[in-house]
Amino acid sequence: MTPAQQREFIYGFKEMSHSAVTIMTWSLVTGIAMAKSALTIQQAIAMSLLVYAGSAQLAALPLLAVGAPIWVILTTSFMVNLRFVIFSLGLQAHFFYLSTWRRILLGYFTTDFSYLNHIKRFPKPETQKELAADPEHLRLYSMMGFQAANWFFWQVASITGILLASQIPNDWGLAFAGAVALIVIIGPMLDRASARWAAVTAGVVAVMTYGLPFRLNIILAVGTAIVVGMILDKSPKEGAIS
Repeated sequence: MTPAQQREFIYGFKEMSHSAVTIMTWSLVTGIAMAKSALTIQQAIAMSLLVYAGSAQLAALPLLAVGAPIWVILTTSFMVNLRFVIFSLGLQAHFFYLSTWRRILLGYFTTDFSYLNHIKRFPKPETQKELAADPEHLRLYSMMGFQAANWFFWQVASITGILLASQIPNDWGLAFAGAVALIVIIGPMLDRASARWAAVTAGVVAVMTYGLPFRLNIILAVGTAIVVGMILDKSPKEGAIS
């Protein structure tokens, strides 16, 4: 890295560090849940490193435990993480100049926080003129800083939860803490009316269809929320993060 690229990377890492407590709380709960599921320690660590998606991991665990068909597990995980397709579409205009393998790598490391931090700092992608004036691609390195910090905090807490799950009493209320942490993550995304209505719709549908087998209520909730969001989101909110 050049000195300027190092400065951007360090900036991104430090900026993401402000959310370390939230990230690590949610990750710790996810790690404990994996350790107390049917997975072995090795499988849980592999899932943490390879899947790297807390909501999808938690959605898949009960399905694995009851022996749900693989298509149900994959469909549920896909629906729960469908927001990352939207994130990818948003970031494509920012990093279209990268090679395919680098964009795949960037996609793996992208999380809610790294996406939101990048879009908050750079609401619009660089123009051709700005790209030509920025041969070091400094925006990319700040994004890499966001991602590296998020990945580091997540894996440290997740693997800690996996290894120490048997030593952590259930009455510590970590599940509640994890739910609070997830609300903190979701909150900044509800920056427009359509997003808020979609969230409300997802909650209502999830509760009303709770009794469905294989956690199909999650698929219905996410699918319905997407439809509601698309119908209501007719135009971008002025000055919003999108």
